[in-house]
Amino acid sequence: MYRYIALAAILLGAAAPQMASAAAGQKICTRHSTIILEPGEKAVVNGAGSSGVELLISGPAGQWIFADYNGLSAPGTGDVQVASTKSHTIVRRAQPPQIYVLYSKASRLIEGKQLTAFISGLYLDRRPLANPRIKGSDADKSVWERVLLGQTGTCDLRWVPGQGLVK
Repeated sequence: MYRYIALAAILLGAAAPQMASAAAGQKICTRHSTIILEPGEKAVVNGAGSSGVELLISGPAGQWIFADYNGLSAPGTGDVQVASTKSHTIVRRAQPPQIYVLYSKASRLIEGKQLTAFISGLYLDRRPLANPRIKGSDADKSVWERVLLGQTGTCDLRWVPGQGLVK
């Protein structure tokens, strides 16, 4: 009986969300990218698989999703390029506009696919977040500018498959 209770406690502990409290400028590395949190923001692993991770970021200004997955589809009809740097291009999806995809300009492929990530004011199934930070407007720039696509060198916390966010 006690063996089953102990096993249940271990399994429940392993399934508990992994959180990271943010200090000003704290960096969280995912599989292929880094995000810089604002003061007061917290990151929770909201989903993970063999190809990447989804983080739910919550803070005083609202919630947003960051997902580090390779091979997202190319921009489609109605999608709008909102910025371009020497390393990546940011595109706002037309439907719905609360989703931004970041495309790497680097020629290197990861697992045979172009490095991509996205930020969103919606869950992956397109349900709205309770208090979305991403609204499909120019103000969203303050979020996507904090994504360092393809950089994972220096981190305060790192996502490790099966372990969540670790120091």
